[in-house]
Amino acid sequence: MSLALLLASPAAFSQVGFDSGRDLLASCEDPAHLPECTQYIAGVLDAHAYDLSRFGSPRDFCIPEDLTMEELERVVVKWLKAHPEKLRVTAANLVVLALSDAFKCKGDRD
Repeated sequence: MSLALLLASPAAFSQVGFDSGRDLLASCEDPAHLPECTQYIAGVLDAHAYDLSRFGSPRDFCIPEDLTMEELERVVVKWLKAHPEKLRVTAANLVVLALSDAFKCKGDRD
């Protein structure tokens, strides 16, 4: 089973505690749970990189190399707050959407 399929399963998200964007946002806004937020976003980035290298999937976003994880967290949190109607969606999907909106690749159209 590929890592991407494992990460996409609802059971995998339940184990880390982020079934939805609402769960992720709550974690990212709670200083006691901020490391979980950071690790989750990093995991989504790792899964995306794996898909690119293993399957040749198209790049969903192009993050500048000099951005820190703290800056990426702020981008994701800002996007989640700006889209409360989407908070019921799976957290990983929303991280990708947030990063796609913020960091379009050259040549991508709106």
